[in-house]
Amino acid sequence: MGFEIEFRDRLICLAECRIDLSTWQDWWAVHSAEVKKIISPGDFSRLNCAHSLYGPNTFMSKCQDGAERYLTKMEIAFQHSDIYAKGADEEYRLYHERLAQKHRAAQAEKQKQDNQRQRSLEELLNHKVSINDLRQLGIRTLPTGAKDSEIMKLLIEWTEFLANSEYTEAFEMFQSYNHEVEWTPELLESAVYGYGCPGYSKEEAEKQFGSSDYRVTSLWNNSNRDNILRKIAINYYKLTEEQAKLRCLTGMDYENIIGDIHYEGVPLNGEESDLTARFFIKRVGKETISLCFYDLHVM
Repeated sequence: MGFEIEFRDRLICLAECRIDLSTWQDWWAVHSAEVKKIISPGDFSRLNCAHSLYGPNTFMSKCQDGAERYLTKMEIAFQHSDIYAKGADEEYRLYHERLAQKHRAAQAEKQKQDNQRQRSLEELLNHKVSINDLRQLGIRTLPTGAKDSEIMKLLIEWTEFLANSEYTEAFEMFQSYNHEVEWTPELLESAVYGYGCPGYSKEEAEKQFGSSDYRVTSLWNNSNRDNILRKIAINYYKLTEEQAKLRCLTGMDYENIIGDIHYEGVPLNGEESDLTARFFIKRVGKETISLCFYDLHVM
């Protein structure tokens, strides 16, 4: 009988908003099993409330509702208070205000990125790969902090090498990530004519896929040039050791990886294709970065 009186008094305090969150939770943690033995499952579930993402007053308001329902059913008198309810209303308002602020910030960031991408695109539309560019050999580097448009110029140069069937020159522009396959100029060529499936001879690709006539063509003569350039996604991040393990990158100085690139729609036979070329962005010096070719495949 003594516990039932204690339980009743606790519910009255809860109904009248005379108990704080920690005091109620501490009491409930100790006595909930005992409470479960003396009230119905429905009454228990209304008191055994889940934590609220809005805040403590919202949680207490739900518990208060359960207490009032039980007290009313048992014809036990109490004086209702709206302290928890008012606090819950404020928590709800603040929660959705924070959500709206995050949404506005995300929209502003997206607009900023879209504007940056548009500026990069406008800069690229006037860019032409010169003969001198295509005569360069070896790893291409850029200063740390280079604009996206400078990175995209390297991708354009890489595309033009492929369009000229200069696979060795394209291959030697960047490092290669050799986890699943050991990339070579010949394997890169097979990934092109095999539409993202490297390792087949032309005869094998013809037999397996029905065609081996795919070849990279120039971006500048492609009617979808602007759309292809616009879709190139350049992302920056810092990998943790766990993330590097999940992506099988622990053997390639992952600490120097600072981002990646998805070059969708690599032009084949004069059309925007379903091929995507993927690259990592890597630090290769104290103040320089370069790209690391990952693969060429159908997304």
